[in-house]
Amino acid sequence: MAENGTNNMKIAGEGSVGGGTYGNVTINGAGRVTGDITSDDFRINGAGSADGNVASLMIDINGSGSFNGKVETKEMNIKGDATVKQGLGVSDLKVKGRLSAGGIAANTVDVRGEVRVKANLEAESLTGEGAFHVDGTVNVGTLDFALHGLSNAREICGDKVRITLGRGFVGASLIGLFTDRRLTVDTVEADEVTLENTTAKVVRGVNVRIGSGCDVALVEYSGTIDVASDARVGESRQVVKA
Repeated sequence: MAENGTNNMKIAGEGSVGGGTYGNVTINGAGRVTGDITSDDFRINGAGSADGNVASLMIDINGSGSFNGKVETKEMNIKGDATVKQGLGVSDLKVKGRLSAGGIAANTVDVRGEVRVKANLEAESLTGEGAFHVDGTVNVGTLDFALHGLSNAREICGDKVRITLGRGFVGASLIGLFTDRRLTVDTVEADEVTLENTTAKVVRGVNVRIGSGCDVALVEYSGTIDVASDARVGESRQVVKA
């Protein structure tokens, strides 16, 4: 059943509505939006889906949400599972659970769980613990992430990159109980680099620390390098920074 009052839209139980411009959109139960929608607030408590593009000041998902079009929002909070098949543009993104997206452009991203991205992930800040899978490039100002499962990216670029072995994250049992905690990446490039349990072809930075459990084919650094006793580095080169 769908209710539309004072420019708000509410689906209780099961139902579907067309697109449009609303104040607050709330799905309690199982609901579907069949067209493009613009709103101040978009909330899913249960299972909701949107066939078109969604533009909302705030999106809150408690349960599961599926978006077939593009999503633009200032704030997105996920507690459960969400899928954005095309691009996600968001200022502040918080994930407690799982998110799959075609691409992500954000200001801040905080993950307590798992994120999968088919293209690139761009953010000023990416923090969290769990796992990430990015088919393209992770382009960040700061990356600080604790591994609780297998993670991968083609390339990671940033000002400061810190990858550590996760410890003591209760919810991580859903991700890492039966898997290794390791990042596999072709290239890492940043001014400050700290890595643990990482397999990489090339690591470039000013100050580089290759920590425990790492396997790196080539390290290029212009400042300092520190390699843990149990880490493997095939070759290291000190280069002159242009």
